[in-house]
Amino acid sequence: MKDYLFYSKILASFCENFKNETVEIAFTSPKTKKTILRATDPNYCWYPSYQEKLTIIGDIVEICDLFGIDYLSENKHVMTQNIGYLNAPESIETKDDFEHYLDRIKEFFEDTQEALTTKLKLLDKQETDRLNEALNCYLNGCYFSTVAMSVSAIESRLLSLMKAKNAGLGKKRLTLGQLLEEYETNQAMYGSIIPEKHQSLPKYCNAYRTFSVHPKKEVISKTTATSIIYAAFAFLLDEKARRTSKIK
Repeated sequence: MKDYLFYSKILASFCENFKNETVEIAFTSPKTKKTILRATDPNYCWYPSYQEKLTIIGDIVEICDLFGIDYLSENKHVMTQNIGYLNAPESIETKDDFEHYLDRIKEFFEDTQEALTTKLKLLDKQETDRLNEALNCYLNGCYFSTVAMSVSAIESRLLSLMKAKNAGLGKKRLTLGQLLEEYETNQAMYGSIIPEKHQSLPKYCNAYRTFSVHPKKEVISKTTATSIIYAAFAFLLDEKARRTSKIK
């Protein structure tokens, strides 16, 4: 399973390492060991090592608007276009062309690295693990599992927020449905631990989670899975919904 959240934080340096490796493999003369302008093999972009790294970069670009950073969302189409060029031998015959398309992607993540790192620090290990699993499922078209893991991450945060108000919850083993019932029944105790714009999220997610983990006739489409995973990230990366305990 790929650690997409880790790769997101280091994508700028990942691109730089990818560039250096590719220049050494495809734009270095076997005889003189010097850098050359044109590729030694015009089809170098189909090498397994190249495709493996480009796939990771492409996956991060695909999910970049989940992070709620406008600069990444606004330029996603540019980065997606550049991924296409990096996959086309005729577009990257020269070293300059290859570096141009890759550096453009690198720059977007370089400019937002601090903001992205700050946002991802809002997640604890359990939430990070569950969101990573949700991302792996989503990018592989496993939409039932995407919903289940996204909602599981939301449940983890909701429980931690409620436990900060009611320490006794730590001794109970509540399902998400029971957790929601506890929240609704004791609104006075829990107050506004869920920001107003996310108030409907837990019930909405619980309904679709039921469809995803229990055999039913309903189908979880890509559209539904997309809305759930986007909602999960929006909630978990909201500063107003952060845990009250120290974030490591």
